[in-house]
Amino acid sequence: MTSLRRLSDADLKEIRCRTEDAGVYLAGTNCFFGGDVTLYNDGGSMAVEYAKRNLEVAAIIGASYCVIGSGRARSVPFGSDRDKIMYSFIRLIDEIGGFAASFGVKIALEPLQMAETNLINTLSECVDICRATGNSNVGCLVDFYHFYRNGEDLSEFDLLKPGELVHVHIAGPDSDRSFPRKSDAGTLEGWFGRLRQIGYDGKVSLECSWGEDFEEGLAESIAVIGPYLNGVSYGNCK
Repeated sequence: MTSLRRLSDADLKEIRCRTEDAGVYLAGTNCFFGGDVTLYNDGGSMAVEYAKRNLEVAAIIGASYCVIGSGRARSVPFGSDRDKIMYSFIRLIDEIGGFAASFGVKIALEPLQMAETNLINTLSECVDICRATGNSNVGCLVDFYHFYRNGEDLSEFDLLKPGELVHVHIAGPDSDRSFPRKSDAGTLEGWFGRLRQIGYDGKVSLECSWGEDFEEGLAESIAVIGPYLNGVSYGNCK
């Protein structure tokens, strides 16, 4: 998103047409807030304006959700009152969620490893914050790489109510965040099994490193996770 937002609307429409002509579509975006964005110092007004452009971009390219990871931007600044920052963050996400709804876009908050941010590290924290916004257009994303590296237990999925899980990221469980390999099959079976148990039928995307041979890595990933996924449909360029 930090790159797409700099493009003109005409360029964005061209990207959408070219991708759809190729038989793919842009379902969602990540990297919502760039590292130069401050969420708290000005009461959040700059962040709201920044978010509005992002949501315009999402609507133009046909994305149905925007992921807010952006660990640096959302972190509680050193020496700040954490409760006040948390209150400000919840209000900000509620406001962004409202704007997003008008564009037909869902907001997904992503828990990240503690090394990446000090705000929202676990699924349970994410659930609490989403509910605190009181906004049904704000939900959770589970990145199984972060989830696994944090040592979270799959029982945390019991916290989720229907519709609260917006999207899922998948990578191999190892520290190099590589693509899913055949050797990860046992771990992946547990992950996808838990998603089936809670009735998740949304999208899953690969967010991982690919090594030197992208085509080979992609083929292995598809072979490993393909049996767990439903088919997808594609839009047409008008």
